[in-house]
Amino acid sequence: MAAGRFVRAAAELLRILGEGRSALVGGLAVNAHGFVRSTRDVDVMVSMSLPEARRMLAAEGVTARLFPGDPVEGDIPCLRGVIAVGPRSTAAVPFDVLPALVPLQEERFVHLQIGGRSLHVVGPDTLIRLKLKAGSSRHLYDIAMLSGMHAGWTDRALALAKSEGPQVGARLIELMRDPRVRAQAREARRQAQALRAFARRKAASRRPGRRKSARR
Repeated sequence: MAAGRFVRAAAELLRILGEGRSALVGGLAVNAHGFVRSTRDVDVMVSMSLPEARRMLAAEGVTARLFPGDPVEGDIPCLRGVIAVGPRSTAAVPFDVLPALVPLQEERFVHLQIGGRSLHVVGPDTLIRLKLKAGSSRHLYDIAMLSGMHAGWTDRALALAKSEGPQVGARLIELMRDPRVRAQAREARRQAQALRAFARRKAASRRPGRRKSARR
């Protein structure tokens, strides 16, 4: 998952907006579920109204502008701003706060601890629904990649795609069957497994008992 300033920004936004009322979506959520890709901002979905979220941010000194969106163009309303995560201007991170485009279910959040910071991310169903609702090639590619990495995601994604119409489902199936996407998903899965194995070995090497036995 993205490290450094993005994690600090995400943790601070979730703290301000409330653990049970907000969760990470977008690129960071995709990263958290195993497909690590670049992202330029932090996306948070909230269960409260955007004006209320804006007031909560302002109370903590974080300024956000309300963009009403354009229903004709398919744009959704959101809050946009920049949050400082360090003394330098380069440490600032742009963010979007989105309304609950699909039900935000706290009991299905995925909870992570990264660098001593607590992050909560939407679960698989919510992430798939959001990506399907967006419907762009990039969003459907994210679903195809995650489905190729995790057993059980494919059937669930295809079932959820039916609610978005036959065209979305057909495009998703085409991506899932693409040999290049399948190869990329296999490689991403291999890399994720290697990283987890490395993390386990590193954690084991830090255990006090392990150090003592090594010295003997």
